[in-house]
Amino acid sequence: MAVTSLKESTSMGADSWKGHVNGILYGVQFDRTLDDSVVSRVADGVAAGLYQGDRAETRDALVQALRYPGPLNDQAETHHSEDDIRTFLHRLATALAKPAPPS
Repeated sequence: MAVTSLKESTSMGADSWKGHVNGILYGVQFDRTLDDSVVSRVADGVAAGLYQGDRAETRDALVQALRYPGPLNDQAETHHSEDDIRTFLHRLATALAKPAPPS
């Protein structure tokens, strides 16, 4: 299976990514920093079904969100800056693009 880059086109609808992103932001709103441990925890949560969608669908949503020019933190408000959120979501999309570890 080929891994697509964050710049490649995806099939997700125009705004369907928002539910995915809001769920993720809700899940990290109390984390002090959006470091590697948070990226791993959320990626593991996606794989375990704790978030809406599977790895590919969630990654697709993150790719769409990162293309969106407006704020990503407008509904699930957190203390994290827009830049921190975008960096975190990019790192999470990259983590989700890697092959899933064997179960």
